[in-house]
Amino acid sequence: MFRTETIFVLNSHMVVRFQSLAIDFERLGFSLHKNPTAPMSRPHRHNEVEMTVLNHGQVQYLFGGARVTIPARELCVRWAAIPHQCMDASAGGMQFSLKIPLPWFLQWKLPDRFVSALLHGELLLDHEIDPGCSDWAMFDRWQKLLQMSAAESEQIVLLEAEARLRRMAIRKTIYHRRTGLDSTPSGQLGKVDQMMNFIAAHYTEDIDIDDIARCVSMHPRSAMRLFRKSCGVTLWEYLTLHRVWHAQRLLAASEMKIRQVASASGFNSAGRFYVAFERIVGKLPKEYRSSTRAP
Repeated sequence: MFRTETIFVLNSHMVVRFQSLAIDFERLGFSLHKNPTAPMSRPHRHNEVEMTVLNHGQVQYLFGGARVTIPARELCVRWAAIPHQCMDASAGGMQFSLKIPLPWFLQWKLPDRFVSALLHGELLLDHEIDPGCSDWAMFDRWQKLLQMSAAESEQIVLLEAEARLRRMAIRKTIYHRRTGLDSTPSGQLGKVDQMMNFIAAHYTEDIDIDDIARCVSMHPRSAMRLFRKSCGVTLWEYLTLHRVWHAQRLLAASEMKIRQVASASGFNSAGRFYVAFERIVGKLPKEYRSSTRAP
């Protein structure tokens, strides 16, 4: 197993990063960060539901199999187990990011449509129309609360985050972006985008590198070189990330048997599924399922 483990401590919460070749999967736990926006060298994943807001300009993400542009002052919510990568950002931009462990999020019992959209790979955006309740100001308040290290600071932030998501869930202004779907004709997409779209649309099927290369009329070796140079991961790694994310969703949201989960996620053998899942997630499928359930 090609894995190293690095442990960081942040406000008593454990941050664990697993590295295997070019695949990163982080267990960040509950955390709030404010950072400059900047392109990422390769996709990454973590098991938290992530709420972000940008102060100005915009950022462009590869999220699943689609390019998504997120404008300033829009609250963006996504399940970050889906492979994502910041490709471009406006100069001087700053972004708040609140990460909520998936089990905590599921225990809030938010409306089914909202939860299902996130777990099925939709990126949700919402604009706060009340000028007195800007999301940027809300995140700033949360950061100051957590810096105080008061006993109830974390609980206050979680209660307010839950309330914000509940408001978002009932608003008609919510709009979605499903991974792998793009209205742009494929002929106008670059070859890397076309390969990402193909993977997002077919990863549960019995596809291989030859199939992916064929969709862009390239030799498999040339397709692999181009993809790795552009995204920092191999085509096979990217395909596996999608399959493991799909398995995580099924383990968290269904009672399917693990062998059924493996097959439904595109793995042609249970053994390969177990190896890939533990390598990327850091837990066996049964352990992961248990971690998503209420104690």
